[in-house]
Amino acid sequence: MMPKIRNRKYQFKRNNLSFNPGITLISLVITIVLLIILAGIGINLALGENGLFNKAKYAKEKYLNAQVEEEKALNELYEELGLLGKLPENTPETEAGKIVRMPNSWETTLPAYVSDKDGKEVIASKKVASVYAVSAGSGNTIPVPLGFYYVGGTIDSGIVISDSKEDQNKYAGKEDVSKELKGNQFVWIPCTIDEYHKIDFGKENAKWDMEGHSSEYPQIRKYSGFYIGRYEAGVATLNSEKKANGEANPFDDSVTFEGGKSLFEAVTIQTGINGWNWQNYDFTARKTGSPVTTGTNKATGNVVVKADSIPYYHADYYTAVEMSERMYSNNKYVQSGLVTGTQWDMMMKYMQDTGNVDILTSTWGNYDNVSLTNITGYYTNVNSSGATDGFKNAETLSTNSGTSSYVLLTTGSTEQVKKMNLYDVAGNLWEWTQEAAYYKDITYTNATYNTYMLRGGAFTDASSTGPAAYRGYNFAPTTHTGFGFRLALYLQ
Repeated sequence: MMPKIRNRKYQFKRNNLSFNPGITLISLVITIVLLIILAGIGINLALGENGLFNKAKYAKEKYLNAQVEEEKALNELYEELGLLGKLPENTPETEAGKIVRMPNSWETTLPAYVSDKDGKEVIASKKVASVYAVSAGSGNTIPVPLGFYYVGGTIDSGIVISDSKEDQNKYAGKEDVSKELKGNQFVWIPCTIDEYHKIDFGKENAKWDMEGHSSEYPQIRKYSGFYIGRYEAGVATLNSEKKANGEANPFDDSVTFEGGKSLFEAVTIQTGINGWNWQNYDFTARKTGSPVTTGTNKATGNVVVKADSIPYYHADYYTAVEMSERMYSNNKYVQSGLVTGTQWDMMMKYMQDTGNVDILTSTWGNYDNVSLTNITGYYTNVNSSGATDGFKNAETLSTNSGTSSYVLLTTGSTEQVKKMNLYDVAGNLWEWTQEAAYYKDITYTNATYNTYMLRGGAFTDASSTGPAAYRGYNFAPTTHTGFGFRLALYLQ
């Protein structure tokens, strides 16, 4: 009996040794090999030449080096003006237009050393900024973005800046700034974060979005104001030499359209379009993915914000957004966008409170019932269907007003349409804003079009029914002869 028992025990042990431990060792070896492979991959992803750590390090260095570039650009500007290291404090007696010491809140602190992408260390200044400080008169200080220049005006008359160095200080310290300038121009609208909200001026015909855009708040908190386009956005600017040479079309195009279409030439209403609504899709510039795709992406180039320009009429809401954002999309120091409802209201408040400007009847704009004089630039007649007959020299224009005598003018056509150094805020074209309107016309019950607010009236309106503060509305894809837009700037 005993041997049998011993044999069974031996057999059990032998089977145990020849099976279970073998599987465990093989599994362990395979597991270890896989872990080594995965670890190698992980280490390479994290520490390799294109690893996460290197990418994060390079991204940080790229960001810091961009700040160094801002510091270099700022120092070069100061050095050019002979002000490096000795910028004065701004006081109530400082003349408007003088470059002054910058508030600390406008600057960013840099570390003592920054490495470039080649690993070379460079010594960096402690402070950088994407703006420089300019006196606005009466002790007020405004930011001017790098690449832009103070032109003229004061906080009480409207500060004007330009993106052309040729315009720098052309009207320094003067209240009134002429339109005889080269670059794209913007006017500073001062406002604190506490007063930055929408205002009901009692001029509206639809419910509107009462909330402000939170994306606007950081700029207002930091700089206490914003820049708005001095003129309505334009597609082509008058060339004085071409005009003097008698050329049929004396305008230089900044925006061109497919098929050689032109807003300088006569524009007819497309067949099958609803009269004054959805008139002509030849001049749209909608981003891919816009809710309405008809007439997508027909505009090439950037708009201008200059005097004597053909305004971008026939612009629908999507075109206004696209072209506004496109203008400075590649700029390191500013971004551009379509004016918002709050920005428009702040402009109205500034004009009314500081300049004592009439924003509720606005008899100073290009309206059907207002006669303007000393008109320069060019004009086009608009018939009762909304078709234009091409732009002509305004020297031949006897009047811009009369019953249903619709006349669309180039931007800044007369000093009568200027208030606070801003042109055409009242009349000429209705201007799209980013403010939503809560409205749905029962005649379009099958449509799901969004509606947005337009401001400021147009050449088709009476000054009392479409004043500067008025809130109109329309469907986002409407390409109306009387619809244009205005830009705002966002400082970095």
